[in-house]
Amino acid sequence: MRGRVILSMLILLALTVPTTAQDLVDEAQIQSVEERRILVSIEQEYEKLEVRKADLDSRELQLKTLEGEVDKKLAAMQTLRDELVKLLDRKQVEEGRRVDELSKIYEKMEPRKAAALIKELNQQLAIDLLIGIKKKTAGQILNNLDAETATALSRAFTEIPVEDKPGY
Repeated sequence: MRGRVILSMLILLALTVPTTAQDLVDEAQIQSVEERRILVSIEQEYEKLEVRKADLDSRELQLKTLEGEVDKKLAAMQTLRDELVKLLDRKQVEEGRRVDELSKIYEKMEPRKAAALIKELNQQLAIDLLIGIKKKTAGQILNNLDAETATALSRAFTEIPVEDKPGY
């Protein structure tokens, strides 16, 4: 922002002031060596300003190009992020469907065998399976688990998990 202000001031200065020392004073009007030295110095400063202006114009063009590239990359990243969110949602739905199917399988098993298998699963999957099983069958499975595992699953069953939403 500061660079744009300086650039604007330089452009305004360049448009409003004479471009060379020759425009300021004719050769015939120069009275002394001191005046000539000052005019040469002013002319050199004008030349420096022109070089600086050209440099700033070049940098401004570079910045605009880079800004366009950054905008394109941000748009591409947003598109990828949206695709990733869709894939994760689809994965979650598929996992839920598979857990439901697995719950039906466990429900049809003998409670003692189902309990032995559930004991070996991670806690969240075990809870998800028990949620999908009829309550009477789930009770029988819990009854066939050791007290420590049944208590841990019961505690975890009553807790409401808070899931992180992607992007928040």
